Amino acid sequence: MHTASSRRSTGRPGMDRRGLTYLVSPQPPIAYVDSLQVLINADLAPFPDSLPGLLPVYPAAYNPVGDPKPYPLNGTQWTPPKKYLTGAEVVRWTLDANNDGKVDSTDWTAPNGTDAQRTANPSDYVLMRQVYGDSTFGAAGNNGGTTQRVALVQRPAKNGVVPMFKVYMQGSTTPYDWSNGPVPASQLANIDRITIAVTASSARPDSKGTYPSTVLTTEVTSMRNTPNFGSTLYTVDGYVFNDVNKSGARDAGESGLSGASVRTSTGLSTPTDATGYYLFRLPAGTYTLHHIPPAGYGTWSNPDSFVVTVPPSVTRSFADTARAGGFVHSFTFWDVNANGVYNAGVDSILQVVKVTVTPGNDVEYTNSTGNCANFAPTGAYTVAAAAPDSFVATTTNPASGTMTNGGSASFNFGFNKSAMGTVKGTVFVDGNRDGIMNAGEAGISGVWVGVTPDAGITVKGWQYTDANGNFSLDVPVVASPAAPYYIMSIVKPGYFPTSTTTIGPFYLSAGQVINNNNFGEVGYQVINLTASRVLSLAATDVIENDWNGNHTENARGDADLVLGADASGTDQLSVWFNQYDKSPLFNSTPDYTRTAQQSVLSIAADTLDNTATWKNRPDVATGTKNAGSGNFFVWLTQNSSGNEGYLPANADLAYRTSDMGDVQSILSYDCAGGSMPDLIVGTRSPTANQGTIEVWQNSDAASPTFSRQEIYPPAGLIPGNTLGEVTCMALADFDGDGKKDLVVGTRTGTYSGQLLFFKYVSKVNGARFLYQCGYTLPSDAVTSLAVMDIDLDGKQDVIVGTQAGLTSGSLEQWGNKTLAGVWSFNLDRNVNAPGIVLSLVAADFGGTNHTDLAVGFRSDAATYVGGLRVYFCDTGRIPSNGSDPSAGSVVNMVPAMATANFNYGLQPAIPSPPFLKDLAAGVKISATTGALVVYIR
Repeated sequence: MHTASSRRSTGRPGMDRRGLTYLVSPQPPIAYVDSLQVLINADLAPFPDSLPGLLPVYPAAYNPVGDPKPYPLNGTQWTPPKKYLTGAEVVRWTLDANNDGKVDSTDWTAPNGTDAQRTANPSDYVLMRQVYGDSTFGAAGNNGGTTQRVALVQRPAKNGVVPMFKVYMQGSTTPYDWSNGPVPASQLANIDRITIAVTASSARPDSKGTYPSTVLTTEVTSMRNTPNFGSTLYTVDGYVFNDVNKSGARDAGESGLSGASVRTSTGLSTPTDATGYYLFRLPAGTYTLHHIPPAGYGTWSNPDSFVVTVPPSVTRSFADTARAGGFVHSFTFWDVNANGVYNAGVDSILQVVKVTVTPGNDVEYTNSTGNCANFAPTGAYTVAAAAPDSFVATTTNPASGTMTNGGSASFNFGFNKSAMGTVKGTVFVDGNRDGIMNAGEAGISGVWVGVTPDAGITVKGWQYTDANGNFSLDVPVVASPAAPYYIMSIVKPGYFPTSTTTIGPFYLSAGQVINNNNFGEVGYQVINLTASRVLSLAATDVIENDWNGNHTENARGDADLVLGADASGTDQLSVWFNQYDKSPLFNSTPDYTRTAQQSVLSIAADTLDNTATWKNRPDVATGTKNAGSGNFFVWLTQNSSGNEGYLPANADLAYRTSDMGDVQSILSYDCAGGSMPDLIVGTRSPTANQGTIEVWQNSDAASPTFSRQEIYPPAGLIPGNTLGEVTCMALADFDGDGKKDLVVGTRTGTYSGQLLFFKYVSKVNGARFLYQCGYTLPSDAVTSLAVMDIDLDGKQDVIVGTQAGLTSGSLEQWGNKTLAGVWSFNLDRNVNAPGIVLSLVAADFGGTNHTDLAVGFRSDAATYVGGLRVYFCDTGRIPSNGSDPSAGSVVNMVPAMATANFNYGLQPAIPSPPFLKDLAAGVKISATTGALVVYIR
């Protein structure tokens, strides 16, 4: 959409084509607008051609008696009364591909709507940009109507899609009501601004059968009678050429190369044309130019990028040289009679089929004629065409050959619909939680079930269970050596599984029916507590006075909750005592609160005082924002009669890290000497995107003190002695030596971070935690960590939660590949999170002994909207979708979680098994309110 750089028409004097001055009629900036299209008068081709002293050139303004005509300007109230004397064309943005005044399915059949026909998404329409101006190509009366197909978008007013355009009149903050029709011609001059919202969705459904979508927004301001020239733009251009003699300069006879991609450091890109030429128009500034050579060529320029500063305009060209090898041409078709031969008139072309040539891993997709060309280096190569969903190959696939320099090869790949088999089963309410469907246990309707060979990346068939909880899926046959199938279910919101969520592996033959694939689920018991401004959370038995008389041996051994909040108020620490075996398990409000020195960003609960009695009673260490008295504090839980389980009114010990930053992560671990737990403190330093780790040693006294032993860096052998701000840390034995090692997540920029691994060696300074390996995340800031053996190989893996944008984040599965003392981790899987990941906790939340993952997230960095999901990892990988344990009741951000078996205690009696992990989620509703929700299994 045209923004500040567009040259809209104005009411200034201009000149006609004879060079005579005239007074321009008031040509409005906006020619027409409704909820689906807008027509703007703008001088774009060429610019300028309607200012004093310049002769107008073609194309001129739209001619109402010329052709073609956009529908809104064809004999309507919006038709211009005359051809204006400016050079401002009419620029139309519309979904009306057939120009009939409507946006409906007939637009898919128009020539400009064919892109929408080629996607599986039934809501796709083609957004077009059309330019109408008289005397296009020098022919009087020819309005041109040149069309560019811009993007596939969803039609507004369908399936909740927001209007594409909102119009605001001068002096009004309320958008124009489209139920009144288009903005009347008489009101166009009163338009103050237009906001644009384009909804673009995926061409393929996800595993739930929905099409993920993104809304892109911008705004156009209409300044009447005021020219808006925007920033001055300067030309940056050049050629990508075949440097035959490898001189680095373009010599006579060296041809340009089409299809190269030239890019700027600001993210702009453009392909080279048929002559190898590229062009950018850029505002003043400094830019780095680099390019991606076309297939079959490599970069010869040295250096392979240019730094340019404009003004003035500059020209830079890239020298490429031909690689040794040739092209493999592929043709893909639907082999209707499965004879392995393309039969014209019988078989049809298959488009957008992925074709890969190795070595080189060159990937191309077949075009509208079913053809593509991949480059293969000299020597042996393999070419493989990926079968479309529900198709199987009828020709040799993959194929192979030997490529000579300058040679070529051609292959036809045929595909036919696969034979089918069937899998059936039921999702049921498992009342006795035994994982088996028993008589009288009812089915659950509306549960998604699908068949996949790869943990949901590819779904061969899916459906929602019917009213009785039953499903029946017809899917293509599969046999070895292909990957076997698994049946997956996405647990119904508000439920948890009592059986596996994945059944398999299995193969399926033609006509085979596999029955009794049943999934058990049951609802949570939910306890809602009132909390304040949640930031951190811990679950531990503080051993409060929950016994009779002096019979301390009757302590109930139940898990309590300790919550940290932000600085506003006087309740930065809140404690809920577990009331096991009463109902409810927790009071709705805290049993007591304490005022901390600043916002409590992190909590570690562990026994820190070396007392003769109650040595197992946990104390609390809090990491806070930097305060007047310190940035981390130790609260020693009281042991005196009547005060058992109560933190003191004020922290017993106060300390400050050397960088005077905010302590965002704090851990307890006996790593610095003696026998009592020490403290590991991670900070966000005052310098942006930097932090430190410090180890503080426990004095092992009944009234302990702590002393700083090490600061990382410079300790730890961290490469470059650089560490981002520490957002999270975790302890686990990564190398199988029986000692807990350290993993650290950092933020190094707005959306970048690090993942660092340290081996615990000894309690000796300088040889305690030593760096083993690390990974840079260029597009994700690490926000949270969880450790689990997700792939069941006996090694502890790491799940990383990230922030990748204002509304987005990822769940990354880093598999432990450590072998023979050499540490290594690999990014095995990356799943789009439902928002910015704020918190992670790993525990078995399902019906198997496999560890699962709970995720707290924030939907938008500017709001408190968010939620909670549980990802059941029975396949050994993070599934594509999680289940909402709140069934939609938690709609705010979840910055902290904790897990324990909350409905368990030793007294007055141990409950009947199974003993299951429960989940506590801290919810931040606003700047001043929050909640604590406990999900009992």
